[in-house]
Amino acid sequence: AIALARLLGDTLHALILSEANLDAGGGFFSRQIAAYSEQAYLHTGHQALVAQNIADGNSLWAASLAQSSPLAIYRNAQSLIAGQTPNWRATLYDLPVAKGFLFGSLSLPDPDVDALAAHGVPVVIIPEVGHSMAWENPAAVAAAIHQLIPVA
Repeated sequence: AIALARLLGDTLHALILSEANLDAGGGFFSRQIAAYSEQAYLHTGHQALVAQNIADGNSLWAASLAQSSPLAIYRNAQSLIAGQTPNWRATLYDLPVAKGFLFGSLSLPDPDVDALAAHGVPVVIIPEVGHSMAWENPAAVAAAIHQLIPVA
């Protein structure tokens, strides 16, 4: 989203992110996926990850994965691990548009709360949700987005 926002330039009104990767290295799921070779993930890893999430009680995440392209999931994970130049953090800070960042309170503490605010990126913390905040409390996410997007 950050890379696309940079390409859109002044045609973009605002960019609101939720617990987005700002630095190379990926998160827990990205690193788990990227540990496979592409062929291994496509042949067995994707279905194993879906099954693991079902067994762990993460049925919404499992359903989302099951409906997604294994190749897209794998390559996205690789991209999150590799990062880009300039990095997403610097690009976000430099974007000349309104921006905001959402965190679920169950994902805290996170040093980016203070780092983002110090760089002028408003942060909204949504109570009693984690990384899957859009599934856990979509009304609160919508309200936070509404709060962050300036009225034209």
